[in-house]
Amino acid sequence: MTELVAPSDNELVAAVLQGDRLAANTLLERYQKLVFSVAYRIVMNRTDAEDLVQSIFIRVFGGLKTFVPGADFKSWLYTIAFNTSLNAQKQTKRQQAVARKAAAEAPQSDRTDPGASLMSTEAREVIESAIAQLPEEQRVVLHLRLREGLTHEEIAKIVKVPPATVTSRLFLARKKLERLLRNV
Repeated sequence: MTELVAPSDNELVAAVLQGDRLAANTLLERYQKLVFSVAYRIVMNRTDAEDLVQSIFIRVFGGLKTFVPGADFKSWLYTIAFNTSLNAQKQTKRQQAVARKAAAEAPQSDRTDPGASLMSTEAREVIESAIAQLPEEQRVVLHLRLREGLTHEEIAKIVKVPPATVTSRLFLARKKLERLLRNV
């Protein structure tokens, strides 16, 4: 009896470049959760992350011609997901800064209580909140290591820093999380 072997990423990429839509769907299904996870950890908003997944895959499929055959597709995809998500987050931060400025200029009676949205007692929300307080570079490497199981070398390629920097960022992230969660 012959076993069916799933095609490799590089085989799927070659098929997509030949116009094979089934291969494109296979790549999408294979990496959709992973890409969502990267996007969510950066933008920290489910709806925005879902929208980003679509944008990321549009960029991926549009840029397949630039993919180097034989290279690690997963790392290439992560890099696109990471950079697209970071750009989206920066844009959101700019928009939030404009909104904060407008809120600061609004009459006092129009302002809402900023602490009202922080009244959650569930452990998961507390942990997510603590993670959200980490600096961006620490939060991203922590996510890629713990949630995605990537090695320090793989993370280093994605975020374009030396592996030692990844190790340092992970250490600092864990220490800060320890402090933040100890106070809860």
